[in-house]
Amino acid sequence: MAELLSLHEAIDRFVDDGDSVALEGFTHLIPTAAAHEIIRQGKKDLTLVRMTPDLVYDLLIGAGCARKLIFSWGGNPGVGSLHRLRDAVESSGRGRWKSRSTAMPTWPMPMSPALPACRSPCCAPMPARTCRRSTR
Repeated sequence: MAELLSLHEAIDRFVDDGDSVALEGFTHLIPTAAAHEIIRQGKKDLTLVRMTPDLVYDLLIGAGCARKLIFSWGGNPGVGSLHRLRDAVESSGRGRWKSRSTAMPTWPMPMSPALPACRSPCCAPMPARTCRRSTR
């Protein structure tokens, strides 16, 4: 039989410091209340997993709850700039970015036997990039 819990009880029971947490939902279904409850309870060092970062990520980063982010697409112009994410990347001076996908090419890509040979310049490996602080 299903057990019904308040959001406070569910976060308290099932989210511990250092856990991986996926808060999913799109547009009007974004779980903002769950993010607020995680912040209220002071959860720390979370690995946040989400399809696309949005305001929920920004809230959790700004509150110091996030240690690591895993997401599939790092841009969503519909929700505006993610200021806390940007600040964290620019001010830390460090960070590791990994490009991952499921059966799709990622860049830079030396060669994949699953894909036909590509002669287009857009298939050439990209040069390594470094992050620089903004000079706003």
